[in-house]
Amino acid sequence: MTDKIRVALAGIGNVATTLVKGLEFYQNSTEGLWHANVSGMTLGSFEIVAAFDIDSKKVGKKIGQVANSRMPFSEVTISPGLMSDPIPPHISRDGQVRTSSYDEIVAALRESKPDFLLNVISSGLDKTPEKYAQASLDAGCSFFNATSAKTVNEGTRKSFESKGLVILGDDLMSQFGGTAFHRGMIDFMTSRGIRIHKAYQLDVGGNQDTMNTMAEETREKKRNIKTESIAIESPYPFKSTAGTTEYAEQLGDSRVSYYWMEARGFLGSTIEMDLSLRTSDSTNGCNVIVDSLRAAKSLVVKKDLGKANIISAYAFKSPEKKAHIRESIKAFEDAFVR
Repeated sequence: MTDKIRVALAGIGNVATTLVKGLEFYQNSTEGLWHANVSGMTLGSFEIVAAFDIDSKKVGKKIGQVANSRMPFSEVTISPGLMSDPIPPHISRDGQVRTSSYDEIVAALRESKPDFLLNVISSGLDKTPEKYAQASLDAGCSFFNATSAKTVNEGTRKSFESKGLVILGDDLMSQFGGTAFHRGMIDFMTSRGIRIHKAYQLDVGGNQDTMNTMAEETREKKRNIKTESIAIESPYPFKSTAGTTEYAEQLGDSRVSYYWMEARGFLGSTIEMDLSLRTSDSTNGCNVIVDSLRAAKSLVVKKDLGKANIISAYAFKSPEKKAHIRESIKAFEDAFVR
């Protein structure tokens, strides 16, 4: 498959700029890629055709200026984005916001003709991703929702499928982030006959996404999503809590996850795990994004849209149909990796 994967970006923050840098770096390397080839496509198959953001310091600039990239698509100009939620105070201070109307976003998408609108705006904005999803549908492109906003359900899935498109989401699960590691440890321990009794995962981060998550309603929502995502790995219930607890500016784009588990082995012997994991949020998500977009492109081309649930189970914490982490990886690789 040689068709280009045309991508529009909503939210030109750490993830988007890291993705752009990655597309440049992987023109001549495969080091660090999880899957170099998915459905016959490499990272050379991508091109960025549109970009949206509400930060006036970014609007009007070229992607290459913000992401420090010299790819041909680096000349794409960042346009004002959508904002359908109350603007968080730390974003709106000093008159920093520039937005477009819904009709202007739809028109821009129709003009740039992306295959996918990739939504990587900050967490805590629930209505805006829904509007971007609707704009994608109206403009005739597929939609990928990396945020915790709930955009994928039976109704939206069928609406996209009726136009030969896919909608993927919700809440991106990084390649080796807090949730993926936690799920993997539970899967491994239970598969070895260890019975888990109690567990928690507490995250501290330093980027804007973490800052937005500090609103109590958003924090509780994210906590529920993570806790439910982790619970699927155990064949029995146990006391578990998982979520972001604090914003620490000095961490920058890094995230530190703290884990504690108490379990029982032979004769009820105690097994206790207490550790921390530090990762980069933006780089940790990009392997999953490029894998998912390549797989989804192949489904749209082949008109085999029913397999989109395989991609969502592989890539997200809150997909429409959940699967064990080990099973979701195998299903994805069996379907799309040769």
